[in-house]
Order: sequence, then C-alpha cells, then structure tokens
Amino acid sequence: MSQRRRRSLALLTSGVLALPLLAGCGAGEDEGGPAAAGQDIAATKRDQVADGGTLRWAVDRIPDTLNSFQADADATTNRIAGAVLPQLFVLDARGRPVANPDYLEKAEVVEREPKQVVLYKLNQQAVWSDGREIGAADFVAQWRALNGKDSAYWTARNAGYERIEKIERGKTDLEVKVTFVKPYADWRSLFTPLYPKQVTGTPDAFNESARGTLKATAGPFSLGAVDKKTGTVALTRNPRWWGAPTKLDSLVLTAVPRADRPAALAEGKLDLAEIDRAGADRIALAQKEAAAKEAAGKAGS
Repeated sequence: MSQRRRRSLALLTSGVLALPLLAGCGAGEDEGGPAAAGQDIAATKRDQVADGGTLRWAVDRIPDTLNSFQADADATTNRIAGAVLPQLFVLDARGRPVANPDYLEKAEVVEREPKQVVLYKLNQQAVWSDGREIGAADFVAQWRALNGKDSAYWTARNAGYERIEKIERGKTDLEVKVTFVKPYADWRSLFTPLYPKQVTGTPDAFNESARGTLKATAGPFSLGAVDKKTGTVALTRNPRWWGAPTKLDSLVLTAVPRADRPAALAEGKLDLAEIDRAGADRIALAQKEAAAKEAAGKAGS
C-alpha cells in the first residue's frame, strides 16, 4: 500500500461505514420523504486519495451465502453485494435515497392513476461481467423470485416485491416499466442489490448456485476468491467498469474476531475495522507510546 494509506483506520461502532446498500429507506413520500440520519464519516476528496494498493477490512465471518435475499445472509454478504452488484439507489450525505448514475439515468413515478407506474431509464454503459446489458429480464427474474408466489424460492426478504403487478420493457431496451398493484412509497428500496437473471431465474440457481459464487457481476469491484480456510474474500478492481475507477486495486475482507481487532490494527495486519471505544483508546495509547519512544530515541542520538 502507499504511504498515505499505510495508516490503520479504526472504525467505532457508533459510526459504521457502509457500502451504499439500500434495503428499505422508509421514505414517507414519493419524492423521498424526510432525510434519514446521514453517515457520520469524515469524507476526503477523491483527488487526495492515493491510487492503488489493497485495503484489508475486518469482518465477523466469511458469509455462507452471497445471496442477500436468503435467510442466512449477513452483513458481509451485503457488503460484498454492495461492491460487485448494481445498487440502483444510494444514500446522499443527508441520508436520502438518490438514483445512482452508474446504473440509472433516471427513475421516477410516471403514473399514479389508476395504478402507480415507475419508469427506470438505465445507463446504456451498464453491463454484466459477461457483456450482457442490464435490462428488464433481470428485473423480471428478481421480482418473480421474491414476490412470494413460488415457494420453491428460499427467500427471507420480500418486502415490496409482492406489491408489483407486472414488469415490462419500455420504449427501448434501456427502459423498464414497473406497475404496482397499489401505491408503494418505498419503491426506491427495490432492486438493490440487483442480481443477474442467471442467479434469480430459477429456484436452483437462486437457492444454491449463488451461495459460493456469482455467475455475473456488475460493480466497481469483481468477485475474486472466497477462501474459508484463510477466512478471506478478495474483491478486485473491475476492468470493465464504466464508472469512475476504484482507487483501490483490491479489497480483502478478512474474518477477525472483534476482540483481536485492536491488536491487528496496531500491528498493521488490518487497515479498517469496526471496534468499540475501549479498543480505539488502546490503539490511541499504543500510538502515543510509540511516538514518545521514537522521539526519545531521536533526542538521545
């Protein structure tokens, strides 16, 4: 890693850093409703962040599934999905859901009577890792998997999908029309993450195939090796990514017990971890003692 990124980063549980994953923003109005609490993160301008390197990020465990809609999905499942799959809406600095321009040119309610219709206009550059354009077929497959009508799909998170009556191609391949049985204010929470039709198209693919790998991805990172022996998941920069390229070459999610994270951070074995206040205080004290020791050594030389 570059010198500017060598410094370990401790993350307190009071300010959890999250990839832009929207799983139910709870907006009360169609226009977005009141803002949720924004992320308490000190942002750094993109041009001040060094290019390249690997970030080692502590997680609780390597996930049993990469399918966010299954019962045993966990926070790491969602973190991976946030990096390698389409996130149609993300949260702005005030905690409001906004269309993600990497995937959407626009998404809006175009009809309210007799039924609510949402029109998605997709970014024409947005493609899956196999070269296929992201389109209506992916929306339809995910809706059918999650609407609760087919018990062969082992799903655990269906909210909103049962409200959809039909999904159609719009005027072009880049348009998707979603018609709801009755108004659904939280429609921005749907299709994030969006899985490819290869994952959601059949019960077998949905239930089993997406547990250890993904047949196609479409995010700034690509899914690398999932190694349960070493407790790591490697995410690498997607060479086909059409948006702003990631600053990192790779991101390695590493299973580290919470009790061991302060020491791992202090020893430079991790770069980012969620820890409690006591752990942060121990790291700060260790850094202070190391700085004092270094200063004393220089004074004595």
